[in-house]
Amino acid sequence: MAELGPFLAEHRGVGEFEPEWMPSPEEVARARERLERRGVVRSLTRAPVGAQLVPAGETPWLWLGGAALWLLLWPAAIALKMNGHPLLAWLPWWLPLLAALLHLFALAIPVWLSERAASRDELRRRFGKVRTIAEMLALEPEEFEVWSGMLFQLMGFQVRNTRHVADHGIDLEVSNDRIRYGLVQCKRYRGTVGEPVVRDLYGTMVHERADYGWLVTTGGISRQAYEWAMGKPMDLWDGQKLVELARRYR
Repeated sequence: MAELGPFLAEHRGVGEFEPEWMPSPEEVARARERLERRGVVRSLTRAPVGAQLVPAGETPWLWLGGAALWLLLWPAAIALKMNGHPLLAWLPWWLPLLAALLHLFALAIPVWLSERAASRDELRRRFGKVRTIAEMLALEPEEFEVWSGMLFQLMGFQVRNTRHVADHGIDLEVSNDRIRYGLVQCKRYRGTVGEPVVRDLYGTMVHERADYGWLVTTGGISRQAYEWAMGKPMDLWDGQKLVELARRYR
């Protein structure tokens, strides 16, 4: 009967057979305590920090000077031009408006870039607090979905947690410049994911007309599942692959 273990696991889709690198339940319980004590679980859903034009403690004098110049220079120039002041008679009426608009864009772009960089740095910091399989297993399924979404964001994807395809087991929708519509299935398991689960994911991809699919699991993935997915537009990430990605993007 012992010889049938992997076979039965494979045909149940998500088997009870655990990879040898799987942490013990006691390790997972301790990891959960550490995550809660450090506030990691709460941080998974907290909004990112705001813009930061310069390092903390420093004043953005250059930007403030540019803003003050905009407030003083262009309203005055536009008002003088509108009133027909002789000093500005040579100036086309549209030029002060255009220059003021370009100046405004020059002020807005650093704010936008700083906000984007600060949000990404904060996202990377929060994501990097979960980096071991024990810590991933310590997350609740919804928390693991959020963490997986952070990973895809750091990889350059737009991510949306979806419910309208939830009946098919899909947890995230992703897209980037190359992939118009991708589907991600997140499975926080201790066991081994088999071929039937991968077949179901591929069937959902076909049904939803998705360009690509990902199976993301803390557990193992069977050889048959990998072989079946070969040549198809999908990636299978087991727990060890997630540890590798966690280290790369932390």
